[in-house]
Amino acid sequence: MNWRRIIGAALMTLGAAVVIAMAALLSVVIGNYVEWDNAADALSTVATVTILPMIGGAIVLLAGRLLYGEWQERAPIVNASALAIQVAGFLISVSLGSMLLFLVATGIKPDDQSTAAALGIGTTAGLAMIFVGFRIKSGSGRSYLD
Repeated sequence: MNWRRIIGAALMTLGAAVVIAMAALLSVVIGNYVEWDNAADALSTVATVTILPMIGGAIVLLAGRLLYGEWQERAPIVNASALAIQVAGFLISVSLGSMLLFLVATGIKPDDQSTAAALGIGTTAGLAMIFVGFRIKSGSGRSYLD
């Protein structure tokens, strides 16, 4: 039993679960509690609560992939983790990007600039994760399992 691979797989799963949980929380809070009169305050609160765990989950996911190792020798694992990183990046970019668009639609005030900047950086980080996911996908074309 290889403990390094087990821990790496567990970290990848944990990181993806955190990103998905924060995206779900973001959707529920925006859908149920954000109103036009308090949109700026609500979005800054939701951004404060969800951005750092999302980015932390993405870092844990990538750390688990690095810990797992064997980038080219294990094609199915590489493809699965590349897909997990792409999905996590997609969820981050869509959720934070929609919050940014909602903030722009309600009007960015001078005190909302830091929230808008954080949402923009988080959206860009999600897009970067999608790019990283495409870059680590195996090109060997093997179709057998580990």
